[in-house]
Amino acid sequence: MVEDKEILKEYPLTQDYIDFNRYTRLHLSSSVRLLQNAFALTDHHIYRLNLQHYLWRDLFGYTLHPKIPCKQQSLKVADVGTGTGIWLLDLSARLDPSTEFLGLDTNISQVGPQEWLPTNMKLQQWDASTEVPHDLIEQFDIVHLRLFGFIIRDDPRIIMRSLIKMLKPGGYLQWSEADVESWHIKTVSPDVPTDALTALWRQSVPEGSRLLPTWVKGLPNAFEAEGLLDVEADWREGEPHTTLAIHWCNLHLYEMIARKLRPTNPEKANEIEGLLLRAAAESRKGGMFSFKRVNVVGRKPE
Repeated sequence: MVEDKEILKEYPLTQDYIDFNRYTRLHLSSSVRLLQNAFALTDHHIYRLNLQHYLWRDLFGYTLHPKIPCKQQSLKVADVGTGTGIWLLDLSARLDPSTEFLGLDTNISQVGPQEWLPTNMKLQQWDASTEVPHDLIEQFDIVHLRLFGFIIRDDPRIIMRSLIKMLKPGGYLQWSEADVESWHIKTVSPDVPTDALTALWRQSVPEGSRLLPTWVKGLPNAFEAEGLLDVEADWREGEPHTTLAIHWCNLHLYEMIARKLRPTNPEKANEIEGLLLRAAAESRKGGMFSFKRVNVVGRKPE
């Protein structure tokens, strides 16, 4: 319990900053999870996740990595931690209508009613920290996962083994992450102030934090260590116009966090709101958060 309190002290904003992803049981403490549950999902959060997807696609130039074969009929595609389902919905318009899509998450309510989804897209509740259900083993040609960076604290291979188990022989895994360790502030000129941007970032990832995901750089090596073939890592920082759009998208998180904190911690909420106003002013002058992102793909042996 002492360790839990130290984690809360070190990282007071919890997972809200990154993705509201529900797979916290994988490595986070019970106290952190309780705090996370205090942050209810909002419509604004759903908008942000959908926008984030299209900005991610703009940054890389694709939804599905071009080395993954996808022209054949009757493919089966799974998205783990599907969130709003936007990755599958986008991909469904690009693949053959015979393709079957499955969105997996512990909370599938963000996707919307099943009746409004494409007829070849289904949803299923599943916590990726648990055993893979028997009916999902070796069923998929493509398995996708994105932004588990602050959920998996140490070793991505634990969840990776479950994803590989879901693949058919010869199937492909695509895993997308942000390398938060590469974070820096980019400015149009050295005289742009960045004090508020720096302070705002430290509210979510304190300097020297033990919760900083350090494993992302080694994700391609983990693919190979788990026996995947033809591993390829596509690292991008992005063009400034795309990076700036992502930056503005992510800044909105702090407004949401401040609003959620206000009933229980008004002082912290005021601090964040003040920093956010100043950080937004610095951004308009030409400052933004920037870090590398990666899509890693690999093929399961036949």
